[in-house]
Amino acid sequence: MLYAPRRHQAEIHKRLKRFNVLVCHRRFGKTVLAVNQLIGSGLRCKKLNPRFAYVAPLLKQAKAVAWDFLLHYGAPFRIAANTSELRIDLVNGARITLYGADNPDALRGIYLDGVVLDEYADMQPRTWTEVVRPALADRRGWAIFIGTPKGQNGFYDLYESAKADGNWYVGMFKASVARLHNSRKYSEAAQAFALWNKTKGIVLAGLVARRASEAELYLSDTPTQDAAPEVNAQALG
Repeated sequence: MLYAPRRHQAEIHKRLKRFNVLVCHRRFGKTVLAVNQLIGSGLRCKKLNPRFAYVAPLLKQAKAVAWDFLLHYGAPFRIAANTSELRIDLVNGARITLYGADNPDALRGIYLDGVVLDEYADMQPRTWTEVVRPALADRRGWAIFIGTPKGQNGFYDLYESAKADGNWYVGMFKASVARLHNSRKYSEAAQAFALWNKTKGIVLAGLVARRASEAELYLSDTPTQDAAPEVNAQALG
């Protein structure tokens, strides 16, 4: 197995539910996490002819961002790779295909056992509601929405609604929180949530309450005592 997840990535893999929202900073390793979740799910799927998809806002983005990762991490398990169709076929018959939300009709009429929607904030919401979600319905496929903070938009609305739904897994991973978490400074990481309580420099009571709720949620599933960091030679990225 070529994939060696970092601590925070491994924890996410374990916590995922059927529907998931991940708010990540740009050096989080979200594409590597997403590609390997697709590969792992494809290999474990027991259904006939499993189908999985990675969707970026533009098809050229999907190719530029995820295709090389898919080829690399999928190499030990794939029996075919089709560059023109941006798909790989795995040894058990599972198929993983890259798509662009700029052509949502390419997803119509197919079925999916799992999908990653990367940088969902840059997609039209109907890509999910009218195209992708129906493709998941028959086989009860899963979905992961991933993005970086870009203000109040469709991704923000999804994040807020998912937080109120216990059937969704929601994770927010700010750069400073991730650094402290990876150093096992859990109490300091929880305190760091409070740094994002302003809009245009003004502290908002609603944001203060929301960050406190997120910190409480973080601590509820995190060791209660800080620990000395492990020595890790793997480069952060």
